[in-house]
Amino acid sequence: MNIIPQVYAEVNFGDKTVNPIAKFDSITTLVNLILPIMMLVGGFITLGMLLLGAYRYLTSEGNPEKVSKAQSVIMYAIIGLFLIVASFVLTRIIGYVLKVNMPL
Repeated sequence: MNIIPQVYAEVNFGDKTVNPIAKFDSITTLVNLILPIMMLVGGFITLGMLLLGAYRYLTSEGNPEKVSKAQSVIMYAIIGLFLIVASFVLTRIIGYVLKVNMPL
């Protein structure tokens, strides 16, 4: 006598309604989702650092040490912005070479 009945169930983990991770069927889908978010966050951080550097520059009161620190913050923010733009361009070039559809 079997107390526990046998249950035959099949779950299709490839179904997007059952498994939400299944919508990332390839690495390009994941990159197309993450890359714009990362670039947006990087842009906001760059804007914040530029504003911080400008504030420090305006409130330096002519002190050479404070002016130098403010200029370095602004310079590093611009370098960061250049790296963000360069990564975008490099990603577009790689997508073009590999014939991957990029949303941006």
